[in-house]
Amino acid sequence: MGGILIGLSAALAFLIDGKITGISGIAGPFLRGVVLCEPWNHGQAWKGLFLVGLALGGLANLCLNQDFAFPEAFSYHPLRYVVAGICVGSGTRLGRGCTSGHGICGLPRFSLRSWIAVPTFMAVAGGTIAITRHALKVDVQKPWKVAEVQLVNWKFPVGAMAVSAILAASLLRLPGKIRTYVAPVVSGLIFGLGLGCSGMTSQAKVFDFLDVGGTWDPSLAFVMGCGLCVSFPAFFFYDKADKKPLCGGEFERPAKFGNYAELVVGASLFGCGWGLIGICPGPAVASIIPYLVVQSLDAAGLSFALCLAMIVLSWLTTDRVHKFILQRHQQTTTADQIVTVTPSETAQPLLGQGGSLQAST
Repeated sequence: MGGILIGLSAALAFLIDGKITGISGIAGPFLRGVVLCEPWNHGQAWKGLFLVGLALGGLANLCLNQDFAFPEAFSYHPLRYVVAGICVGSGTRLGRGCTSGHGICGLPRFSLRSWIAVPTFMAVAGGTIAITRHALKVDVQKPWKVAEVQLVNWKFPVGAMAVSAILAASLLRLPGKIRTYVAPVVSGLIFGLGLGCSGMTSQAKVFDFLDVGGTWDPSLAFVMGCGLCVSFPAFFFYDKADKKPLCGGEFERPAKFGNYAELVVGASLFGCGWGLIGICPGPAVASIIPYLVVQSLDAAGLSFALCLAMIVLSWLTTDRVHKFILQRHQQTTTADQIVTVTPSETAQPLLGQGGSLQAST
């Protein structure tokens, strides 16, 4: 059910507001706007309200689904969390997406960039797990087998599904101005509920999903599959030039092609960070308050917060560096395009019919 909720959130955000629910593409630009004191326009407000809803979804899981959604964070060395946070932050900004932006939203748009990014970060994350668990044996190595199904209290997922369906239906009946502000909160809330129901907020579950050579947990693959089943119709039928979001404006349409070298580097960095600590941007934002509440006096909880801080710092830094490099590249390209005029070409307009120089005014 978690995958269905995540797909529903992506579909609602796209159909109602025309937005792509890539968490790194929402949180990164929002925080950059806050730091630079940019005007509070509709796009910035939408991002902020979505993040509020995402945090509320995490809190709902903390109150009603804590044992499954938020087992204890791993007690790794803080340096590991720092390095992983830098990789996740810089990688998702360079690659322009993570599991939600490229996976749930990019794949159903038939974006070639997403179809390259998803296998890349999945493979790199799995390779990172293979190195840390099986080659270097830094982490606990588990025997090869399929993990047992982790049972969860059915009441919370069913309740979350029912509440999400009611909220989604209610959005369609709200007046336009009210819906503009309520829709992003509802989309974020449903996304956060889905992360907790699916187990994406659990580092242990993510590690076991990526560890195909150990005790493999394939359940998160079904999360992605169910999410795509819900989001696919929205993107397939409405990602067209003649379609408009319900609240007006235009659909966000990230580039589907091009810039593949930067994409692969970014996806690889993200995969490395994801494989090191089992955290990607969406679960990190939804989990930060719950883990600080549950493990406020524990080094693991503080290290989790440190990781999110490094993700945020890497988002901001990568954007600045990337913008600087693009500006320098544009300046160099413009300089190379200046036409050098030869002396004979300069003198030609000054010659009269008889060959003598004419006066220049």
